[in-house]
Amino acid sequence: MNPPSDEPRVDTETAMNPPNDPPAAGLAEWLATLRRMERALDEIRARLEAAARARHHREFSLARLFATLCQMLVVGLVIIALADWAYMGPPGRLLVELALAGVLQLGVLTALILSRDAA
Repeated sequence: MNPPSDEPRVDTETAMNPPNDPPAAGLAEWLATLRRMERALDEIRARLEAAARARHHREFSLARLFATLCQMLVVGLVIIALADWAYMGPPGRLLVELALAGVLQLGVLTALILSRDAA
């Protein structure tokens, strides 16, 4: 047998499993609070989903379309210039192609900056 101790006796079952049921008188208030919390969380979720949709789907932009078309022209001009260089084309033509590609690339960058400012 264990000798009696001076420490107060603790009910281990209650300490390990505290009651999580609200008192009967406050049940309606507790349920109303849960409903308000659920509505608030639903509203927050809806706002987050709307923000995510807005980030993923940009509106149509003429500036972005112009930038895309110019970028394709730049790539084409660079490929043509490389082919002229590889097959010993006239240097004047090579210079004109690369200069035009550089000017178009500036147009691309300008259009992309404009489309970013509009968003």
